[in-house]
Amino acid sequence: MTSVKFGLRKVPMKILTRPKLLPILTIALLFLISAATVLSLAIRQKQKKEINGALAILQRNNLPLQKVEQTLGLLFNAEIEFREYTISYDRLHLANYHDHIKNLVSNIDTLQQLATTFNDVSSDKAIETLNQREKQAVNYLKLKRLTDSLMAVSLSIDSVSYTHMGDNFYLKKFKPSAGSLSIDTLDYFSTSGKKTKGLFGKIKTFLVGEEEKTISSTKVVVKSGTEEVQKQEENDSTPSLKMLATNIINKTNEYYQLQLKKQLEKRNELRTQELKLIKLNNSLLNEIRSILASFKVSSQEAQANFQQRSSQAIAKSSTILQRTLLIVILLLLPLAVFTIIVLRKNQKYQQRILDSKQQALSQAEEKNRFLSYMSHEFRTPLASVIGFGEQLEETNLNDEQKNYLSGLMSSSDMLLTTVNDILDLSKLDAGKMSFLTNAFRPDDSITQVIKSFKKMAIDKSIDLTYKHDGEVLTLLGDEIRLKQVLNNLVSNALKYTPKGKVSIVSKITTNTEKAFLKVEVSDTGIGIEEEKLEKIFDEYSRVHSETPEKWIIGTGLGLAITKKLVEQMGGKVTVTSHIGKGSVFTISIPFPVSKIQQLVPGYPDKEAGLPESEIRILVADDNYFNVVLLQSIFKRDNIVVDVADNGVEAMEKLIKGHYDILLSDMYMPMMDGLELTHKLRNNSDEQLRKLPVIILTGNISPEAGTNMEKAGVSDYLIKPFQRRELIELVRKHLSDHLVKS
Repeated sequence: MTSVKFGLRKVPMKILTRPKLLPILTIALLFLISAATVLSLAIRQKQKKEINGALAILQRNNLPLQKVEQTLGLLFNAEIEFREYTISYDRLHLANYHDHIKNLVSNIDTLQQLATTFNDVSSDKAIETLNQREKQAVNYLKLKRLTDSLMAVSLSIDSVSYTHMGDNFYLKKFKPSAGSLSIDTLDYFSTSGKKTKGLFGKIKTFLVGEEEKTISSTKVVVKSGTEEVQKQEENDSTPSLKMLATNIINKTNEYYQLQLKKQLEKRNELRTQELKLIKLNNSLLNEIRSILASFKVSSQEAQANFQQRSSQAIAKSSTILQRTLLIVILLLLPLAVFTIIVLRKNQKYQQRILDSKQQALSQAEEKNRFLSYMSHEFRTPLASVIGFGEQLEETNLNDEQKNYLSGLMSSSDMLLTTVNDILDLSKLDAGKMSFLTNAFRPDDSITQVIKSFKKMAIDKSIDLTYKHDGEVLTLLGDEIRLKQVLNNLVSNALKYTPKGKVSIVSKITTNTEKAFLKVEVSDTGIGIEEEKLEKIFDEYSRVHSETPEKWIIGTGLGLAITKKLVEQMGGKVTVTSHIGKGSVFTISIPFPVSKIQQLVPGYPDKEAGLPESEIRILVADDNYFNVVLLQSIFKRDNIVVDVADNGVEAMEKLIKGHYDILLSDMYMPMMDGLELTHKLRNNSDEQLRKLPVIILTGNISPEAGTNMEKAGVSDYLIKPFQRRELIELVRKHLSDHLVKS
């Protein structure tokens, strides 16, 4: 027998029970960061508005200076347009002049308002000066037009003043007819040029400029006589013409003197108006300069003040932002440090958890291996106890010995059930429970379960009945697991029923795809309290009775395993119960319907015999009682049984001798049953390669089945087993082997 060491390490409970500080700290840190960010943004926005306001004020301080500059430009442009109009009299210049004056009035009004803002003094002096200048400009234009008109007239008649009396002229004589008008035409030629001029010439030169030397011809028409016919005396007319010329010259000079006098008067008035315009321009410029100087002083003071305020606002904003940032850092720094510490600890705990998880997985694997070994170690002695009990039943026993044997067999069955429950629960929790798919008839399976509990029901005087309603079908599924579920339910019903009856009713309903097997197990036992109904399927849960005589012994795993098995097969289990009246457990499991409805019974009521020919069996097992039991089983059939204590010895005997079948234990020293089978399947001897090998083991894990299949095992039998099962399995493989041979 191989001993197995199994160690368990305690998982630190501090890791499992530590408060969940990390999520709280993370939320707090995020909250503080969010609050600090919102606060910083709000303060920054407020300070940004203050700084923008200060900068806007600084920009507005430049507005008066810009307005003054625009006003001066408009004033000069208006003056230029006015001068151009007085020279060319182009209406476009006059329109431009009026536009500049309007804009000038608007700018001066704006400057006065700004000056009032800065100096708290209201002044309309500039507007009044501009209005006076406008009036004087109108008067100046009128005088300028009049002067220009006079100068134009004087230019048209100024030629007489430049003639010389000594120049020659001719007088044509003619005698008109009596009673007719006499007309004389005088041709007067004169030469003018640069020469000493008189008063009129100098004024003209001053007004219109220097003249070039020209030759002019002037005709003078003289009318004489009457329309009446009269007698004309012929005499010399020279003296009368001379007087006429003198008279004309005198009249002309008088006219010129009068015009010159008027021109001088208008020229003086024009000069006076022009002086007034100049004074008004100077006054307007002085007023603008005064406003500009006032603006300059006020702007400098205001700019200095606003710069100081802006600097203070910026400095204040920077200070507030710095302090806010410092406060946020001071608040976040301890929390960040604490968070880092917690994260480091959490990392350590996570690592410990991972290590514990890895350890738990390793322990789970070790536990599975342990349970596999324990299954084998538990089932091996149980197999001996049950096997020897069966052998004793075949002997002649008195009543007392039969009672002892009955107690022994019942205790063995209870122990086997407990072992099966523990192992099955372990496999279900690990998700390693495997389910077979074989054809079976549910009514036959339930009948076999009922037969196994007949003796227990008779001993307790309980009426155990079974009834199947509806059609009988062959289904596909795991018959063994179904029997295990029914065994648990019937066993509980019998245990918790002191008297009365236990009834089992089954029914199959079908649809297009599957059949549903419904089984009800009802009893008239002690019942279950309503508040405990939800807990009866929990692990290690039992119905506790307050009276010692009603105390039920058990592990409390039966119903938990039943529920998990039913659910993993796709079904469900329900329960209804009343205290003192009993309980009803109902299971409903879906199964596919088998296409083959006629089945051959797996184990006939009458045991089939082995072949009559001489059979040699080699048993490889290190357990003495197992060997004795197998020898006792095959003794009645005259079969030769040879024994090997380990795999090495068994291999030697198989090579040297002749055997029809090998019955081997799975775990043996030196060489186990799987390694022995593997060597046989790879042996050069064809007879050894084809030798039937049956493994007798207590390991029911899926891994064990996989390993046996890989090794080439012909079949296996789980301990404890009945004699009939072993004989049937040996007969089957012996028949196949003999046929092939």
